[in-house]
Amino acid sequence: MNAHPTAAVIDCGTSAVRALLVELRGDEVRVLEDIVRPVALGEGLTGGKLSHDTMSEVISAIRDICAAMRTYGIARVRAVATSGVRESANGDILIERVRAATGIQLEAIDGAEEARLYYAALLRLLARERQRLPNEALMIEIGGGGTVLGHIRKGALVRSSDEHYGTVRVIERFACLRDSSDYAVSIERDACGAARMMLVRYPTARLRTIYANGGDVRRLLALIAPSELSIAPLSASALRAWYREMRTLSRRARAERCGCDEREADLLLPAAAVLMHICAVTDIEEVLVTRTTLRDGLVADLLPGSRGPHYLDRERILAEAHMLVERFGGNIAYAENTASLAVQIFDQTKALHGLGERERLLLEFAAWVHDIGAYINVRERHKHTLYILSHTDIAGLNAEEKQLVAQIARYHRRSPPEPHHEGFQALDRRHKVVVVQLASILRLAYALDVEREQRIRRLRCEIAPGRLLIRVDRRQIALERVALADKKQMFEEAFGLAVDILPREGE
Repeated sequence: MNAHPTAAVIDCGTSAVRALLVELRGDEVRVLEDIVRPVALGEGLTGGKLSHDTMSEVISAIRDICAAMRTYGIARVRAVATSGVRESANGDILIERVRAATGIQLEAIDGAEEARLYYAALLRLLARERQRLPNEALMIEIGGGGTVLGHIRKGALVRSSDEHYGTVRVIERFACLRDSSDYAVSIERDACGAARMMLVRYPTARLRTIYANGGDVRRLLALIAPSELSIAPLSASALRAWYREMRTLSRRARAERCGCDEREADLLLPAAAVLMHICAVTDIEEVLVTRTTLRDGLVADLLPGSRGPHYLDRERILAEAHMLVERFGGNIAYAENTASLAVQIFDQTKALHGLGERERLLLEFAAWVHDIGAYINVRERHKHTLYILSHTDIAGLNAEEKQLVAQIARYHRRSPPEPHHEGFQALDRRHKVVVVQLASILRLAYALDVEREQRIRRLRCEIAPGRLLIRVDRRQIALERVALADKKQMFEEAFGLAVDILPREGE
């Protein structure tokens, strides 16, 4: 019997189903088997449907992995799917067919979770190489179905995005030009626009380092600047020289030059082109190619000290909230104080709501970002905040938690939930209650800084028979009383207590 625990991680990507079977020896990982089974999930991108044959290939691949797992006695497994399944119109059917055929629960993860996994893999690689993250870095993974980006600031993943620029996606779009001299030129021009769009909301002037990964990126490194290093430099000038050569060659000649078949050579073009233009936009002369995969991030979640899927610590998640406020031109001091007041009320009313640390973090995040919708329109800012959060990748929060944060922030002002509010009504009963409770707390905090000057920073809640008394360290609180009168109804209905604010003693 093996003395060390074993586990399997499975990545169902756009072009292959990949698995690592590993033995965990404390912080060390021994790979028992590295399995790759080619599949073609590109037909599922942008809402297409996966065919019956494609689904059968995925099921067959996972069955092979399960058979290998049994030989090692592996029972612990996490299986994820990326854009090829996530974007397909019938991806849920594939997930259910995989479960029924193999017992494996395949999770279609969003771009934020992909970014978190690549970040976890990068941290582990850097620790192994005894290197530290720079203060400002961009992490980019170029896959077949999409590109995942992450902004790392002072060691924290503070922003991520999932872009519809993937090597498979690009070459299929330009299939009509494959035998034309315009093929490589058009891919490069397309990549120029894609790079600019990807980076439009990233602080390009502050970035100092780019970490790049992905199968096609590693193949480019092997062709252009072969290296055995786990973190190897690939210069933009070398990429440009290689691409200039590729532009002059026929499709067959490119494949011969790259030592692969024509399709594999085609996939290298969009990877090289977008890296070139990302370097141009950021004015960085080289990227650092890392030998990390999504599976490395999945394995990192299994190691001692990890909190598991979708988890980032509070500081890293709130760093994302800070970045959102900054990106949408918000008042940082106001947002931070509102979050502080909301958390104080939460902590001092636990006897009423009975919620835990995770709900506390969701409230704190929502309080930080509740006002960002004002960037679009001040009057309807609560609705625009809901829209922004619903369509923003937030690493460290799963899709369910992201919707809770969006709903909590949406109800910080104006009407409480109504029967025609579809987003709220789509929540299950338990989550509706959580949103109402946390949004009602946020409304109280919002009312206590209505002039946005942070006059009130500390408060003390007292729960008396039928009342919640909020004591503040200010004597002149007439404005706060008026604001609170307009915002307290939701809390009073949620908890059955009248709310009042009391000034500093001696008024």
